[in-house]
Amino acid sequence: MSSSLLIAMALFSWAMDPAPGPSVPFWWTAYPEADNTLLVNPAGSSWLIGSRLRVGAIFSDSTFEHFDRFTLEDKSGGLAGWWEDNQSLRRFTTSGSYMFGSSLSAGLGFTWYDPTIKNHPQEGEKFFTFGLNLRPDDHIGLGATARTSTGDIDGCYIAGIALRPLGDETITLTGDYRFESGIIDSRWATGVEVRAIDGLTFRGSCGENDMFSAGIQFDFGKAGITAGSDISDGNYLGATTELILNEYPQPGIIQPLPDFLSYSAANGDELPSKSFLGPRVPSFTTEMAALARGTHDSDVKGLLVDFSDYSLSAAQAEELREIMIDYRATGKPVFAYMEYAGNGSYYTATAARAICMHKAGQISISGFSGYTFFVRGFLDKIGIYPDLMHIGAFKSASDMLTEYDISEAQIEATTALLETYKTELIRGISEGRGLEPAQMSILFSQSPFAGESMVRMGLADTLLYRDQFEEFVENELGHSVKTMSPVFYSNLPAVSSNWGFDPRVAVVVADGNITGGHSGSSLLGRTMGSETVIEMLERAANTEGVRAIVLRINSGGGEAMASDDMHHAVENIREQMPVVVSMGSVAASGGYYMACGADAIFADKMTVTGSIGIISGKFVFGDLLDMVGINVEKVEIRPSGNAGNPFEPYTEEQYEHRFDAMREGYNLFVTTVAKGREMTFDEVDAIAQGRVWSGIDALEIGLIDYTGGVVDAIAHAAMLADMDNRNPEIVIFPRLSGLGTISLLPGLSVFEAAKEISEHPFINSEGPLYLAPTVVIE
Repeated sequence: MSSSLLIAMALFSWAMDPAPGPSVPFWWTAYPEADNTLLVNPAGSSWLIGSRLRVGAIFSDSTFEHFDRFTLEDKSGGLAGWWEDNQSLRRFTTSGSYMFGSSLSAGLGFTWYDPTIKNHPQEGEKFFTFGLNLRPDDHIGLGATARTSTGDIDGCYIAGIALRPLGDETITLTGDYRFESGIIDSRWATGVEVRAIDGLTFRGSCGENDMFSAGIQFDFGKAGITAGSDISDGNYLGATTELILNEYPQPGIIQPLPDFLSYSAANGDELPSKSFLGPRVPSFTTEMAALARGTHDSDVKGLLVDFSDYSLSAAQAEELREIMIDYRATGKPVFAYMEYAGNGSYYTATAARAICMHKAGQISISGFSGYTFFVRGFLDKIGIYPDLMHIGAFKSASDMLTEYDISEAQIEATTALLETYKTELIRGISEGRGLEPAQMSILFSQSPFAGESMVRMGLADTLLYRDQFEEFVENELGHSVKTMSPVFYSNLPAVSSNWGFDPRVAVVVADGNITGGHSGSSLLGRTMGSETVIEMLERAANTEGVRAIVLRINSGGGEAMASDDMHHAVENIREQMPVVVSMGSVAASGGYYMACGADAIFADKMTVTGSIGIISGKFVFGDLLDMVGINVEKVEIRPSGNAGNPFEPYTEEQYEHRFDAMREGYNLFVTTVAKGREMTFDEVDAIAQGRVWSGIDALEIGLIDYTGGVVDAIAHAAMLADMDNRNPEIVIFPRLSGLGTISLLPGLSVFEAAKEISEHPFINSEGPLYLAPTVVIE
C-alpha cells in the first residue's frame, strides 16, 4: 500500500475527529462501544460488561499491511496506542469513566503524541477529551464529546443520538453531528447496526461527501473479530481489522458456551467469603439465583449436582431441591453424584432424574432424635450460679444453664420440629424415588446400604467413580455435554454492553448473631451488626433501578435494641418500595423481630423461626472466687444495691424490678409482631411464649405468609413492584465477615453470650437432630 493511502486511512477518522490517529469506521458518540470507546467517547467504557483487549491491523484489499493499534478497556477506562511508521508518528490515549446512577456516565480522556518523534507537526502535542453518555431506557441513548485545542489541532465538539426501536440489540440506529470549530467544518453522519443472529453483527455508516463505511463482526465467546472498510468519494481506502478478547464470553455465532450447569453442594454460607490469596466463594443466595435463572434460559439444557462434601442445612436442602424440581418440570434433566448420602443430602438428591453413587459409597438414613446438654450440675461444681429469668414458658434457651433436665415445654417444641423434618423427609424421598411405605420402613430400619444393594432397592441408579459421572450423563442423553458453574453462568452477559437498566430486585443478606454497630466476628462466629444491615438496606433502596428489596435473614437472634433498629429501617423502606423477607436456616427471636414488619415473609418448611420471648439475668461468680481463695469485700453507701454486680445474686426486690423491665420488653416484642402481622396482642401472645416453630407450622399460625426459598421471595417482590416476576434482574448486597478486632463477644453480656450458644437447636441434616449448645449460623 502506498504511503499516501496509509495516510488517507489514518486521516479518515477526521470524518468526525480531525486529529491524526487510527481509522475508526464507526464513530458513534452515543454508542461508542460499537467501536473503540477510548477514542470515540471516553464515557462509553462505563457501559462495557467486563474488560476487553483489541489489537488491530490495516489491510489493502486482501493484503495484510501491519498491526497499528491496541486498546485495553474496561468499565473504568483504559489505554490505547497507535503507530504509523510511514508518518513516523505514535499516539497514546488513556481515559477514565464514572457512572452516575444507572443511566448517566461521564469520562475524561488524555491523548498525547510521542514527543521523541522529530520533524512532525504533532510532535509532543496533547489534548483532553470530555464525554457524556445518557441512556434513560432501553430505546434511546444520547452522547456528547468536547476536545480541547492544541497546536494546529482545533477543538472538536460532537453530539450524537442512538435509537433501538425494538428495545434490544437487534437494531441500533445512530446519528452524529460535528459542530463547526476553527477550521473544522460542521458535518453529519448516520449509522446502523444489525445483529442478525447471535455472534454476527453488520454495521454501516454514511455521511457527507459520499463517505461510507461498512463492517462485520464475528463473536466466538471470549474472542471476536471485527472488520470495517472505508470509502470516500468513491475511492476504496482499505480496511481495518481487530481481534477482540473479552473477559466474559459473548453470545457466539457458533455454540461455544457450556450447556449444563454444574453445582457443588459443598458450600452453604449465606455470605460470600474469600481466604487470603484464595478464590472468592459465592454466597448460597448467589448460587441459587443463578440456578433459578437457568430454568428459564433455553441455552441451559440441564443441571448436574455434586453432593460430595455436602454442607447445606435442612432449609437450604429444601430450597435446592425445589429448584431441581423446577428444572425437571421444564423438561431439563437433573443428575446427582454422591459419595456418602445422609438424611439431608439424599432427600435433596431424590429430585434428580438419576442418582449416581460412588462404588464405595453408602446411603445412611437415620431416625429422628434430639439431644440437649444441661450444664447446671457442672456450674454448681465450679461455683457459678446462673441467676437467670425468662418470659415465655417455651423460652428454654436458659434451661441448659439453670436446670438439671429437660422441661415438658422443650420436649413439646422439639417434638414438633422433629415431626416436621420427618414428614418432609419421608415425603421428598418417597415421591422422588417412588418408594412405598413398606420400603420407607426398611430404609430407616436397615440403614446403611452399600454396594449393589443400593441399586437393587432402587435407592440409586448406578455405581461409578467421579470421573465417570459426565460420561454416564452423556450416554443417558445420547450427546455430549459441557458444564459451567453457577458463578460462571451468572457472569455471562445477556448483552454485549449495558443500555440502561431494567427494574431490579435488591437482595440484602443479613447473617449472624445480632449486635449493634458493624458486622464482624467473635469467638461464637459471625455477627450481624445493625448499622451494617441498615446501611445495606438504605444503599439498596437508593440504588437506581431497584424497585423492591428481599431481606434474607439467617440469625438466631441477639440484642433487642439492634433488632428493633433493623425492624424500624424495614418499616421506613416499605414507604418507598416493597420489602419481602426470606428466612434461611433460622430466623428466630431477634431474627423474627426484624422480619415481622415486611410486606411478606417466606420461610422454608424446615426453617426454625418464632422464639418470641425474653431472657435476662447474670452469672454470679462469688462461690467460684471463694473456692480459689479470692475474698471480695463490699463497701456501699445509700442508695445501695448494684443489681448487675457478678458477686452476689439478685435480691428479691432487684429480681422483681428486673422482671418488670423484661415484661415491658416482651410486651414491645409482642406488640410489634401484632402490628406487623395484623393480629391482636392476645393472638400473638398465645403463639409466642418463646416457642420455636418450623416454617410449615409458622405458616399455619400466621407468623409467615408463604413457604419457599429466596428465589420464591425474589419473584414475589418483583410481582409486588409490578415487575416481570418470571426471571427478574437482581442485585445482591452481601458483606464479607468483619476482619477487625476479634473480641470475646462484642456488644454482648456474659449471659447474652450463653444465650446465643443455646437459643436454638443445631440441626444436623446428615444424621440425628442434636440440640447442642450452639446456634445454626453459617
